[in-house]
Amino acid sequence: MYEQEVIQLLKSETAYLGNMDDNQHPRVRPMRAYVDKEGRIWLFSPFATRKVTELKNNPRIELCVVGKQDEVLTISGRVRDETRPGDPVYRSLLDMMYADLPEMKKQFPDRDTTSLVLFRVVVHEIRYVRADQQLVTRVNLPMEQNPDVELAMCQGGFCLLQE
Repeated sequence: MYEQEVIQLLKSETAYLGNMDDNQHPRVRPMRAYVDKEGRIWLFSPFATRKVTELKNNPRIELCVVGKQDEVLTISGRVRDETRPGDPVYRSLLDMMYADLPEMKKQFPDRDTTSLVLFRVVVHEIRYVRADQQLVTRVNLPMEQNPDVELAMCQGGFCLLQE
């Protein structure tokens, strides 16, 4: 199924994060996304960056990933700061990310969690176009209707999550 293609693409390629800066100018940055066992998408960043300030002021984002065969994945939604250094769930997630993402080991070699921000992507739209330019899926949940309903990339398809 195409859900596995989407998950694999997001795990294997660099994602480009689009957001608006404080002057409402568009910004695009390369990011390494992490997909956990529940299908949630995570982003990490050093705390003292302009990007973190911008995302806290305006959490709406779009991720774009282009694969080696020109398949395109776009994910729209918002980010939620989930930085909780004393929380065992947070520690467990960081341990998995350190094990799976060489980029984290490079950027935070001493596991200094005081300089790390962990964002969870609250997904509201997923659009996936295969290499043959066939639109495979477009799943959309308008953020304005209920911002706490989101999509996750589950093994059997895209699942709705509600907190």
